[in-house]
Amino acid sequence: MAKISVIVPVYNVEKYIKQSLDSIINQTLNDIEIICVNDGSTDSSREILEQYKQKDSRIIIIDKKNGGLSSARNAGMEVAKGEFISFIDSDDWVKEDFLEKLYNNITTYNSDISICAVNQYDETKQDFISPDKYFTLEYFDKSFDNRAFSYTDTKEFLMNVCVMAWNKLYRRSFLESTQARFPDGLIFEDGPFFFSIFFKTQKVSIVRDRMYNYRINRNGSIVQKGGIQFFDIIDVVNMMLISLKNSPIFNEVKYEFFHRKADDIIYRYELIGLKLKNKFSKKLKKESLLLDENIFDFAQINEKFPITYRNFISIKHKTGILSFYWRKFVIRFMYKVMQVLYTEENIYYFKFWDLKFRLKKRANLYDIWYENDRIYVVLFMKIKFNFKFEYSKLEKNRL
Repeated sequence: MAKISVIVPVYNVEKYIKQSLDSIINQTLNDIEIICVNDGSTDSSREILEQYKQKDSRIIIIDKKNGGLSSARNAGMEVAKGEFISFIDSDDWVKEDFLEKLYNNITTYNSDISICAVNQYDETKQDFISPDKYFTLEYFDKSFDNRAFSYTDTKEFLMNVCVMAWNKLYRRSFLESTQARFPDGLIFEDGPFFFSIFFKTQKVSIVRDRMYNYRINRNGSIVQKGGIQFFDIIDVVNMMLISLKNSPIFNEVKYEFFHRKADDIIYRYELIGLKLKNKFSKKLKKESLLLDENIFDFAQINEKFPITYRNFISIKHKTGILSFYWRKFVIRFMYKVMQVLYTEENIYYFKFWDLKFRLKKRANLYDIWYENDRIYVVLFMKIKFNFKFEYSKLEKNRL
């Protein structure tokens, strides 16, 4: 029995699959089986898999009709024989010690799940970008190092725990005991899978090294296309809510969950075409558990997160769409301004299209600053004006 079963779902990734497979077969921990699930590829991906199988006997190829990422991962789990399971997407790649460090971590602390930090690679820029704290595990303070911990230890930042399937190593016996499966036929599948297992273990550990290279903005990626598949976000959020509702920390975190997941739904609603918005609204109104008055006190939500609440309700009623977009534009514009204002202590950096310039604080000709929820502007040291800008509320409710 191999130490680790690496499950690689493959669908029309001829441009990227070689880099992904090379990074796997060259791992410093070589006692692995590599289960490549060909999910009905129509390009040369299947031929490339066969070429690699001829060179490396650890590669196992499973052919199936196209059923989506969840279906492919589930098919891989059904045949996996390793003590541990890793998921690596075929358009991503990993550092050579990815599996070894996760294996050492999960065995040292007898964990069921081991999580590592992530690099983000922007395909359009052809370069790595500064990853979000969500991917770098910076929400976990030093008290999480060198030990196993429980989900209850993360309740203060639960919605910032990375749910992605691929930057983790899982104990196979744990996945089997929890009957863990990805939701067939749905996209955004990582959230329901992670929530279904995270609240069933007391043993999670982390590796702070960035060892997984996650490719974003790839042409052909489902999450870049939008369309009717984005309706899946409603079902996915329902699944996550059900898992969370069954945990003892639910009442402590449920409003933050609403805030973050309602924002996710709003974001997907924006990206679908106008012709689909009415159907999306009907599905939301009929099926979304975020609208269940037996679960949430909406007066509290409106008080805590008024912007998110109003935008979410406007989708439900399919009313106020123009005002919805106008509020969205204003909020994002103002938040961007505040990002600029706080870039450095004495210098503001601005970008307009391809033009870049900077503004020195307390300069002779102009000045701008933020204080007590107002923005103050001075031009030519004589013309002065200010306007209300509730950044404190904006920061709390930004989209």
